[in-house]
Amino acid sequence: MSAMFAELFNSLPAPTSDYPPLEERPYPERNTADIFRDSLPELEFRLEEASVKGDIQEVHDLLQKGADKNAPLDKELKTPLMIACQLGWFSLVKWLVEMEDVDIDGPISRCGFRAIDFAGKEQFRWPNEDVEIADYLRSKGSNYTWWGACFAGDVRRIDEYLQNGQDINELNPVLWNYNAMDCAIHGGCGKAAQFLVARGGMVQIRNCHIPIWDEMLWSVGRGDAFMYKEWGIEEGAFTKI
Repeated sequence: MSAMFAELFNSLPAPTSDYPPLEERPYPERNTADIFRDSLPELEFRLEEASVKGDIQEVHDLLQKGADKNAPLDKELKTPLMIACQLGWFSLVKWLVEMEDVDIDGPISRCGFRAIDFAGKEQFRWPNEDVEIADYLRSKGSNYTWWGACFAGDVRRIDEYLQNGQDINELNPVLWNYNAMDCAIHGGCGKAAQFLVARGGMVQIRNCHIPIWDEMLWSVGRGDAFMYKEWGIEEGAFTKI
C-alpha cells in the first residue's frame, strides 16, 4: 500500500516556483517560500516578522526608523494591521490604530479583505471576550466587505450589500472560488447561511474527493470534476477532447 502511495506521490507534477534564479533575487539569503516577502526592503521585512510575533515595541521602533506602516508585507498583500487582526494580537491592533494611525480601511488584501475581515473570519469578535478585535475596529469606523460579512455572519451588513445590487452568488477567485454560502458555512454562521439561502444563495456541490494538491481546492464541481478529467470525459491538464 505504501509503495502505491509513493508511486502516486512521485507521479504528481512538480510544484511551480515563483522564485527567480538565485543571482536575480534582491536578497538571495532569504527563503521564506514567499518571493514577495523575500523581496521586501529590510525595514518592511523585519516589520512583517515583528507583526507576526505581535511585538509592539519592535513594530514601533521599525516605524520610527521609516518602515511603511501601511505596506503590504506578503504575497497576500497583508499589512501589519491585517496580520495582527488575523493572528489575534489585540494589543498590537490597538497600538497600530491609536498610536501609529494606520489606515484601517484603505488597504485591501489580495482576496479582497480589509483588516476587519481577517478578524471576523478568525472569530476575533463578540462573543469571544478579550479578543473582540472586529467589534473594536467597527467602533473606529471600519466595516466588513461582502466577503468579511459572510465569514463573520453579519446579516445586517449582508443585507445592505444585497440591497445595493451585490451578486449573491459571486465567486471569490482567491478564496478557493467560494461564494457567500461557502463563506458563511466555513465561518460557522448558521443564521447567515439561512438568510442567504432564503434570498437565492446557491449551495455549491464541490468535488467529492479529497484534494491532493492545492489547485483542487478551487474546483467547484460544475464542468470541473477531477474524476471526469482523469476518465477523459472532460478536458483537463492531460486530456484534450
